[in-house]
Amino acid sequence: MLKIAIFISILFGSLLANDCVSCHPKDAKNCQHSLHYTLKKAINITRVAWGIKDSNVTLQTLPLPKTDIKKPSDLVDDFLRRKCLKCHLGNRSSGEKGMKRGKSCLACHTPHQKKGKCQRGKISINKCLSCHNKEFVGGDYLGLFPKDYDKSYRAPLTKDGRYPPQKYGIDYHHLSPDIHFKKGMTCVDCHDKNDMQGIKKVSCTDCHKNLSKKNHTAYHKKLACSTCHSAWNNNSYELSVFRDDTSDYKKWKNLTLQEDGYLTNFLRIALKSKKKIPPKMPDWITHKFKDGIWYSGYRYKRWENFNLANSKDGRIMIIRPLFQYRISYRDKNGKMILDDVNKINGKKIEVWLPYSPHTISKRAKSCESCHNNPLIINPKKTGYEVLDMRLPNNIINGSKLTKKQIKKMTSKRYKKIRAKMLFGSD
Repeated sequence: MLKIAIFISILFGSLLANDCVSCHPKDAKNCQHSLHYTLKKAINITRVAWGIKDSNVTLQTLPLPKTDIKKPSDLVDDFLRRKCLKCHLGNRSSGEKGMKRGKSCLACHTPHQKKGKCQRGKISINKCLSCHNKEFVGGDYLGLFPKDYDKSYRAPLTKDGRYPPQKYGIDYHHLSPDIHFKKGMTCVDCHDKNDMQGIKKVSCTDCHKNLSKKNHTAYHKKLACSTCHSAWNNNSYELSVFRDDTSDYKKWKNLTLQEDGYLTNFLRIALKSKKKIPPKMPDWITHKFKDGIWYSGYRYKRWENFNLANSKDGRIMIIRPLFQYRISYRDKNGKMILDDVNKINGKKIEVWLPYSPHTISKRAKSCESCHNNPLIINPKKTGYEVLDMRLPNNIINGSKLTKKQIKKMTSKRYKKIRAKMLFGSD
């Protein structure tokens, strides 16, 4: 027990872990292998996309950033440390409203003391949303779709004519929330301890066992539930990221909101200051400030047409890029070392992943949402290639729909079935 307590204390960098592990040694030990602690998946997917082969590191073993920058792989660890990895168990907050949380075990769990004993309560949805927000699954559960960054997308909605406060560092469109949220369910009603620790993957059929054959026909048996029953989903294409080591801030006056609380506050001060403020940003792992500011911006953010792919477990799922990168870097002398780089050896710097939008509706999408979706059926003739919204061949944890699958979607059989549904005749 003492060895585990010491280990967990080192693990989290907090004496609090000693208190937790005394009653929960198994849970504490399992935590060291969880994705919430290691962030292994997000880190290695990004490093591989930026040109590092066979990456296999964790938050705890992530190398310090390189100082001699010549290519994207030289810059990726700095990008991860200062732009991406704000949400880890050793970091309390990165400045955004709603993203302040406890440290170590308290990042998720808030125990209540009663007569010297810890009583764990149900994890609140706000705990989950302190990290799972914006483009990532979580905010969509509440119907929140992040707005574009430019100031022109904001609106003075308060009675005094001011801009509304930004939660999680951005403004939001308010779309339809998930039906489970409307019913009062929180994240942990589905994602319990077994799901979080990878013991048993949560499934819709854990609760929804009596599905009618009328509405769930055999030819749709390979479809993931969310493919049809998600009301909308986040589509965020072409994320430009730019590390600038100069003090050139004026061009960002209409782009102070970039889903980054630290950057928003920094720009507000730097743009008003009469003195020249050097560009500095914290490393969210070491909490030390380093030279250079990371800016970002999406080229296209909508909830319009979606794409489909086969997941590794054989289901047809909605798929999206997380992310398509365009990378730039300007050194302190003003020299552009990387200028809008979006390919490495002719291969796009991008990551596509199948996922389940948390925007579930009892009413399913129309058949035409898939069967007449130009992005799926024939993207080359729609103009979508301008934004490069077509699927790549190398999808992580999945593969593109085959020609045979797409052909079925426009077959005579489908058209006959659909005509009967709409008009009640052959």
